[in-house]
Amino acid sequence: MPPVMRFGIVWGCLAALVAAVPSAPAQEQPPPVEMRRLPEGVAPPQIDGRLDDTAWEYAARMGPMVQREPLSGEPPTYQTDVRLLYDRDALYVAVESLDAEPEKIIARIMRRGQSINTDDWMMVTLDTFHDQRNGYIFGTNPNSSRSDAIIENGAFRQEWEGIWYVKTRVHEGGWIAEFAIPFKTLNFDPANTTWGFNVTRVISRLNEESRWAGWGRNRGFFDLAALGDLEGLEGLEQGVGLDVVPSGSLTSFKDRIADRDYATGEPSLDLFYKVTPSVTAALTLNTDFSDAEVDTRQVNLDRFALFFPETRDFFLQDAGIFDFGGFQSLRFGSTFLSQNGMPFFSRSIGISDDGEVVDMRGGAKTTGRIGRLNFGVFGADMAHYRGTSGERVEGKNLWVARGKWNLGEESFAGLIVTHGDPTTNSSNSVVGADLHLRSGRIFGDKLLEFDAWLQQSHTSGDRGRDEAFGLVLNYPNDRWNWRLGFKRLDEDFRPALGFLNRIGVHESIADIRRRWRPLGSDIRWVDLSSRARLITTVKGTLQTFESQSRLEIVSHIGDSIAIEGAARAERVVVPFEIADGAIVRAGRYDWMRGLLRIQSSERRSLSGSISFSGGGFFSGHLRALNTEIIWRPSKYFSSELTYREDHGRLDDGNFTTRLVQWRVNFTFTPDLSWSTFIQWDDSSQDLGWNSRLRWIVREGEDLVLVWNQGFDTTDHHLQSTRSEWIGKIRWTFRF
Repeated sequence: MPPVMRFGIVWGCLAALVAAVPSAPAQEQPPPVEMRRLPEGVAPPQIDGRLDDTAWEYAARMGPMVQREPLSGEPPTYQTDVRLLYDRDALYVAVESLDAEPEKIIARIMRRGQSINTDDWMMVTLDTFHDQRNGYIFGTNPNSSRSDAIIENGAFRQEWEGIWYVKTRVHEGGWIAEFAIPFKTLNFDPANTTWGFNVTRVISRLNEESRWAGWGRNRGFFDLAALGDLEGLEGLEQGVGLDVVPSGSLTSFKDRIADRDYATGEPSLDLFYKVTPSVTAALTLNTDFSDAEVDTRQVNLDRFALFFPETRDFFLQDAGIFDFGGFQSLRFGSTFLSQNGMPFFSRSIGISDDGEVVDMRGGAKTTGRIGRLNFGVFGADMAHYRGTSGERVEGKNLWVARGKWNLGEESFAGLIVTHGDPTTNSSNSVVGADLHLRSGRIFGDKLLEFDAWLQQSHTSGDRGRDEAFGLVLNYPNDRWNWRLGFKRLDEDFRPALGFLNRIGVHESIADIRRRWRPLGSDIRWVDLSSRARLITTVKGTLQTFESQSRLEIVSHIGDSIAIEGAARAERVVVPFEIADGAIVRAGRYDWMRGLLRIQSSERRSLSGSISFSGGGFFSGHLRALNTEIIWRPSKYFSSELTYREDHGRLDDGNFTTRLVQWRVNFTFTPDLSWSTFIQWDDSSQDLGWNSRLRWIVREGEDLVLVWNQGFDTTDHHLQSTRSEWIGKIRWTFRF
């Protein structure tokens, strides 16, 4: 029986459990808001942070908000007034946050896209399909900073940037935020006149969070199943639904080591067309990634490849539809359950094994929703290049197709197919199926999630075992939070368009956390957690075992202290070199380690953290120091300095690794910023400089100037090795 057919049988059995599990009533939700349309002849509100426009006299009013933290279910310290209005082109939201002490409002972030979590902030959440799975987040703070994200089948994508508008103003009674969200920016079903909606507000100095709906602690801020309703949204228009985005870049590059330099200009074109209000087709020609953010360096003290996140805008657009098997949730705290085995990882496209950019001549993508079906199809036409071994890798077409079928209110079943090998001239394809079951009404308002997946790869020339499967049961709640998981990757399983750093393994994980909230004290919560991971070969031979126990205490303002103890066992089959002259030989190793971490709240203008760890490490010992200092004296300037140092003593050599990273940000307005990122590590002796000036002329129209510089610091001399200047302009035309 084919693997996918076998998995289909499992699908049917498990999906039947969704309806069979008894559930208690959900947390009481606020009554829906009956939306009001702007009357003909009345001008839409001017987005300026003032509510004196005639249009706001016709707005609907939202009901009161409720505390989520620190006193769940209680009235907030200060009330929030929300007004809602729409016309055929946009949704307008005005949020007035009352505050008796406006001089104490915290607002140190202003740059577009920067996290505003340390400031006073407010956030609007929309579920435009009213399916509790797909939605948008639009957030701001008193400096009119814009922070947005997209949610696709429960996957949170903060990298998304949409075209929308907001202005804020602080006054003697608090502060006001005025939003305009064009319908051209959103995907939605025009036949559905009810949208999910929520407003979240945080008073940073009180560390207080309140919401209109879904204020239970078990519901995360991107949990769309906990939203309230807006009713009566009719006659919404997206125009033709076509966005034409031409761009052009000029690059000057000089490599002093290879004695190579060039100057070039590259035009690019992106087209986005809404085939229907809920289906978008995208086309990119002569795609240019020159202005993508540089990778943050990582220190690898093991023998397995590290995972680096995607940073390129084209691949981040609608990326959530291609997420598979729950791998996307690993970015939110589960370091023990690795991304190993992902069937599709967009960084495999356009970046060679040695990190060099590979030209993408063009790409096409179609994503959307039709009824219960969520789907995405992506294809890329790659140019040829020389691999690390000198072999010519021929140009080829790479593609991936993904579909998800909604089950019940919060679950889905899906399929994925990938084809193409970006690093060799072999052919490779993967077929996978996954199932996600979720209920937010277990034992009252508790969440329970189950993920199962199966994949099979086919690579030309291989005739071995090439299957992989995994299961995860997750109980992600406030007081108790636990997870159980297992995956198997056969010896010949190879997802060429995915991520793989261990093959032929079984991986089992278990973690549990208990949280206490002492009343009447300065402590917000106390967490006691334990986690374990076991990785063996498919024949049962130990490869890795690690366990951790952790005690963490967090104050109301956000200061914390954590103590951790860990045990680890490793079986090394092939010797490897951690650093120059430091060898780990084949054999079995067992050791224990301890860690102490102290962190001050980032709500302060000057904050930081420091951690010490020490104990065994393979055949010897390892001491590690990690420090971070963050200084945000005003909304115009911030600086973040991190330093990591590892001292290792092994039977076959000693080593010291150091990594220094320094970010400096100047923000002149919410639309004009200059950021510089400097990195140095003593393994490569390379000092890298990335400086980026971004001017958003208008939403969707920006100018980016980038300066990349490399220096060799060997023998304490600073010698320039490479330099690159990039200028890129992008314009969006909407029809």
